[in-house]
Amino acid sequence: MIKPITYLKHVVFVILICSVKTTIAQINPGSLSGKVVDLSNKESIPFVNIFLYGGADSTTAKPFQTDVNGNFSIKNLSLSTYTIKFSFVGYQTKTISKILLEDTRYTINLGDVALDTDSKMLNEVVIEYKKPIIEMQDDKIVYNVDQSIFSEGSVATDILKNVPLVTVDIDGKPTIAGKRNTRIFIDGKPSDYNANSIGDLLSILPSDALESIEVITDPSSKFDADGDGIINIVMKKGKKLGLTGNLSSRGGTMGNYNGGVFLSKKNPKFSFSANAGFNHGVRFSDGNSNKTNIFTDTTYNNQDNNSNRISNGFDSRFGASYQIDSAQNLKFSLRGGFNNGDNLSLSNNLLLNDNQIGQNLRRQNNFTDGNNLNLVADIDYSLSKKDKSQYSIGLNYQKNSSNSNREYARYLLNPDGSPTTTNPSLQNNDNQDFGDNIEINADYDKGFNFLNSKIEVGVKGSFNFSDQNQAATTFDYTLNDYIFNPSLTNKFKFNQNIYATYLSYRFKVKSWSFRFGNRAEVTQVSFKQESASNLNIDPYLSLFPSASINRSFASKYSIGLSYGRRVARPRENALNPIIDNSDPQNLKYGNPNLIPSFTDQYSLNLSMFTDKWSISPRFSYSLSNKIIERIKTVSSDATSITTYQNLANSSALTFNMFGNYNANKKQTFNAGFSISKIGYSSALNTRFNRDGYSIRSNVGINFSLKKSAAFEANLNYFRNTAAQGTSNGSIETQFGFKQNLLKNKIGLRLTAVDPFTQKNITSITEGPNFYQESYSVQQTRNFLVSLSYRFTKIDKGASSKKK
Repeated sequence: MIKPITYLKHVVFVILICSVKTTIAQINPGSLSGKVVDLSNKESIPFVNIFLYGGADSTTAKPFQTDVNGNFSIKNLSLSTYTIKFSFVGYQTKTISKILLEDTRYTINLGDVALDTDSKMLNEVVIEYKKPIIEMQDDKIVYNVDQSIFSEGSVATDILKNVPLVTVDIDGKPTIAGKRNTRIFIDGKPSDYNANSIGDLLSILPSDALESIEVITDPSSKFDADGDGIINIVMKKGKKLGLTGNLSSRGGTMGNYNGGVFLSKKNPKFSFSANAGFNHGVRFSDGNSNKTNIFTDTTYNNQDNNSNRISNGFDSRFGASYQIDSAQNLKFSLRGGFNNGDNLSLSNNLLLNDNQIGQNLRRQNNFTDGNNLNLVADIDYSLSKKDKSQYSIGLNYQKNSSNSNREYARYLLNPDGSPTTTNPSLQNNDNQDFGDNIEINADYDKGFNFLNSKIEVGVKGSFNFSDQNQAATTFDYTLNDYIFNPSLTNKFKFNQNIYATYLSYRFKVKSWSFRFGNRAEVTQVSFKQESASNLNIDPYLSLFPSASINRSFASKYSIGLSYGRRVARPRENALNPIIDNSDPQNLKYGNPNLIPSFTDQYSLNLSMFTDKWSISPRFSYSLSNKIIERIKTVSSDATSITTYQNLANSSALTFNMFGNYNANKKQTFNAGFSISKIGYSSALNTRFNRDGYSIRSNVGINFSLKKSAAFEANLNYFRNTAAQGTSNGSIETQFGFKQNLLKNKIGLRLTAVDPFTQKNITSITEGPNFYQESYSVQQTRNFLVSLSYRFTKIDKGASSKKK
């Protein structure tokens, strides 16, 4: 067996050969721009004095001045927090503070900066820079959570439903429109190694602790190659000097409620942030399906079902940062979440013959009691040197565990509902799932004055382990006891180790910016199941090049082209052959014979913005080979089997359009639309040759009624296409009103979710010998009241005058 060190040497050698080696990337990419106007008549004010504080020396002001048309543009700024002051004879001095330039947002247009006339010329207005709810950047869309009135007292799942491009399924897992394999990150690190628990985690993660949500459609070489899109949840770190905090609670008419607390403290050397939240969730759904089984004798299955789920969850996080000296920084975070829930479902399945005459009726009652636990520990060390180079190392550990006890009772009845047997069939399942993941990374980047360039290189090792097992028993009426069922009992252990290295660089030539990179990953996989021999897959090497080119025009328009190669590796849940017979007429299990699917992605991005509006149309095309999807087949006894398969090659041509419009200081609008043409083609499996469309649209409106009150509304719609059919969703709506009290210390919020209709989904699934129409209704109509309390204790010398 080849040792891990040998893998790393091999990977480093390959990527250095396959990447263009250069020593250039950005050093001071930041810029601030805008226009100074008269508040009363909106006319520009020429030659206004500007004083900029921040950067390396935050105590000394750098002087600037507007041009004859009142415009200003300050470039070559380092990434830091700035304060900018505007002063002109006959006007009040205005100061805008806490303008943060960072890697993900280094160019900010302040728009119109309005100065008010002042005969006394003694007053000064100090305001904080307010980010828009939605920001469109070259490779991602940023949703600033704290700018939405829905953020207080909510959970991450609630917020994600209003993020452009994002769709949340019935299990609470979000996906990006036009992407088949979305990864979920928290603070830039993967958090979805256990796919079963990601929905539960997001349902208890308090939104008050979220800074922003990033939808990364074109990940760079620095990110793991797995997944064709990333949703990165950025947690609040606490930026104000002193102690700040927020307490929140929420309750709704459905019976759900939650509460949370967020604290942060910062001084020049040490800062920490902590949050904790509890959520009591309730979910009710009803559905029915009609399936036609096409054999020599056509039969029909009509099924109706309903389910009730009640869950309780707790999530907490503590993060700290210590500035050892001017060059060294140490960060640490610890997060944990626990969720338990009960689920009761009832279903009736009526089998009909070719003449649609009922033959038998199967009735089933299922009860599941389960819980899951996840823990994450993270530590990062960085060293910044005077030559503009930075070294960093990190260690991340994640642990997931879940178990559930499932009780099934099945009754065989006549079509009229009368029993055909005396006793029902009884079954108990004990399911357990344990997972561990360790990541170790080392990164280096260095900036150069030449072409404002920057080079990045790094190595990473990721070690993932999963142990899933199911113990099944069935009741024997002769023994009057449960007995072991070997056909449904199994164990599945999965190991996947990935050794990676990457090299990328970016540089800028006037209004052109370039980014090139390559990532190499060696993957080692092994798994074993109790009923079969162990399987060790030979390590394989994969290369993932990426490139992007962007051109800006007049600081208001930009156009960009990008390319990237990604991979969808089969995860343990897709490989796991353990049979799920919770519905014996619809069996489910994984496929251990799956292979990875690779995707090439191309995109064209346009961005246009003015002081009032911004719009970003995007075109993308992706081509995947042997995609992994869940496929349903039907046997001659009308039983359906769902498993994962490597299907045909698939293409997706997607058009996205997103925009913001600031009608005035009190009214803002945002809207988005995405449509993807999905195609499947296979010379060997022609039954999967098909085309279809996936659609996602959203509209958001925000009104500031007065300084302390606001109204917000969001509307969403989605339609998805898969290899075997389509899923049509109804419009989801959310309305909110917020009133601040006691100098904005107390916030009162009223929210209405789907007040006009419940969430309903219609889907069609078809195969070579069946056709099925399904309809489900989730009881989402809910009216909620939220109450929050903010407090701030600013350290001496850190306060500022606000208005």
